[in-house]
Amino acid sequence: MKSAKALTLTKLTAKIVVVALVASFGFNVNCPASCAGQIAASVKQATPAEIKQWFVSYDQIRRQAQLTPNERQEADNLISKGLSVLMPGEEKIVAQALLTKLVNKYTQAVTAMGGLPLYAQTLPVHRGYFQYFTSAGQLFSDYLKVQNDLFVVDQSTGQPLLSQLMQRKQQLADLDTQIKQVDKQVRAQFGVPAYQY
Repeated sequence: MKSAKALTLTKLTAKIVVVALVASFGFNVNCPASCAGQIAASVKQATPAEIKQWFVSYDQIRRQAQLTPNERQEADNLISKGLSVLMPGEEKIVAQALLTKLVNKYTQAVTAMGGLPLYAQTLPVHRGYFQYFTSAGQLFSDYLKVQNDLFVVDQSTGQPLLSQLMQRKQQLADLDTQIKQVDKQVRAQFGVPAYQY
């Protein structure tokens, strides 16, 4: 049973990486110079109608990725319990199910954001939420890894993942705050109603 969980976790992690890579060909915040021209060529000026339609599609992606109020309460309860959700038992199973659901939601959001048209006017919001969904999916995937092995290390740094999670969660929250501010400014500039869940 443990190997089946490890295999599922490996598949989820691989899925996030593949989706992020595939989507990055159409939209990559860290694109090397060789593909920067391709992305720049695909960015165009949008009409007011195209901008409004872009926000309709983008808002739908956010709604699908967002936690419901019940899920948010469940996540807050689990986080408040700290390391106890890492111990065997019902809480660990509930935490794994929630984390798996989050990874899947954010993976789908990365794919959907990669499929949105690239408009100069919405590019800061597009780039920000693409980065947010990618980072969130990777973060929650790493939470799953830590649940299965407290001593698992980050393959790129060799450092324990557990020691990085709280800082990465705070960085993700900071990124979310920044993007929401940019989102608000762009909407105000083009007369697009505020996002509502």
